[in-house]
Amino acid sequence: MKLGFSCLPNGALPYSDVSGTTRMMVKLFENIPYLPFMPHIDKKDTVIYRTLDKIPALTIKEDEIILKNNSDKFIGFLSKLDKAYGSLSKEDVEKFASKSVFMEKYCAVLSRLKPAETVINLLGPFTLSQMLKTADDCLVLCDKNCRKFIVQLLVVKAIWFINKVHEYSPETKPIIMFEEPRLNEFGKLKRENENITKETLLSIYSKIFHDIHKHNGSVGVQCFNKCDWQISIDSGVNIISFGAYNNPNNLTIIPKKIRKFVSEGGYINWGIVPVHSESLIKTLNISNLENNFRNTVELLTAKGISIENLYKHSTVSVQGDLDKLPVIFAEKALILSNQLGQKITNC
Repeated sequence: MKLGFSCLPNGALPYSDVSGTTRMMVKLFENIPYLPFMPHIDKKDTVIYRTLDKIPALTIKEDEIILKNNSDKFIGFLSKLDKAYGSLSKEDVEKFASKSVFMEKYCAVLSRLKPAETVINLLGPFTLSQMLKTADDCLVLCDKNCRKFIVQLLVVKAIWFINKVHEYSPETKPIIMFEEPRLNEFGKLKRENENITKETLLSIYSKIFHDIHKHNGSVGVQCFNKCDWQISIDSGVNIISFGAYNNPNNLTIIPKKIRKFVSEGGYINWGIVPVHSESLIKTLNISNLENNFRNTVELLTAKGISIENLYKHSTVSVQGDLDKLPVIFAEKALILSNQLGQKITNC
């Protein structure tokens, strides 16, 4: 796989109108438009609601999803989901469409720009399993039916988005980026429960990624907390997106795995532009970001990984959502990440 961009768009945006997002998209992400979240217009325009839209018997709280999985409505929904997953036909998948504030403009941008790739974010299966609380309060990863539900839901959602992209730009390859902010909790969970193993998550990832690849999509996994990237890589992921600013050493513990991943065409997105405070963003400039990026890359090259290969298979991004920042600081972070991406391309 060869990507046609060097800056990966990421995160919820701070705009309170669609026109601001459209201007930013065309100015900075012409080569890689994406479907952003705009919670200032609709508080439900988030990765959780996008992923779980159309599911009945569901209550979404801040960091918890309560599912009445023994209700008649949900059991009926599972039957429809099973049918859609079995066929993955456009007609069956269409019943699981997701709403988005920016969808209309996004489709117009796709139609006009005809980009080689585009990015759509969904909640990742592991994080979803950790947020989900069922009626019987079971540990979701230990329940075969719950695992099946997660796999089927995420595949059907991903295929609906892939179909939507191809409707407006048939040659564009959609990249489904699974957000996994809780992936760092997997090791602890595995130690606490002997029924949860690496193979458990590997099986879930592999099934989801396989179906997305079959439908002409690529797959990314994003976690800005320190986590184990071996499972994602072994599952056939195309892009790993990690918190290079907060956790620059995260990949150095598996150098052989990273070397193989990159040599076989995998990409690393370095979340190197910090966005957690206005005061920090004020201090940023392209020079210190470039130095930070080079120093972080050298942590891997010191382990014997080709620097040329790393640069060829790297993208950069902001490290987190931007919706809680004033527009001026959010745009500075986006502009700097775009400039840094151009620097990488010219290396």
